[in-house]
Amino acid sequence: MTLKIYKSAEIKKFDKRPGLIGTFAHGTSLSLAHWLLAKDAVLAPHTHRHEQITYVISGKMRFEGKDGNPKIVEGGSFIVFAPDELHGGVALENSVALDAFSPAREDFKAEMGWIEKE
Repeated sequence: MTLKIYKSAEIKKFDKRPGLIGTFAHGTSLSLAHWLLAKDAVLAPHTHRHEQITYVISGKMRFEGKDGNPKIVEGGSFIVFAPDELHGGVALENSVALDAFSPAREDFKAEMGWIEKE
C-alpha cells in the first residue's frame, strides 16, 4: 500500500452551514472531518447511518439527542453517536473538533469532489 498525503490547504472546504468550516479526508471505510466552529454555530438535529465519534479539541459544545438531555462537551473530551442516533448541538464558544465516521461518508465525498490519490 502506498501512503497517501493530503494537505489540508489543498482540500476543498465545506462551508455550507453558518459558522462552520469543515475539512474532510476519506479512506475506504472511514472519514475524518476537522471542524472550525464559531460561537453559536448550530448543528441541526439529524441522523445518519454512520457511527460517529467526535473529539472536541478546544472550546465547548452542547449536544442533544432524542432524550432531550443536553450534554456539555469541553476541549479534550469525546462523545460517541451510534448509527442512526438523533443528535444535534451548538458551539457554546469558538471550538475546534474532529469527527470520525464509519463507514466512510460517501455523501461528503461526492459533495466535496473528493479525489483519491494514486
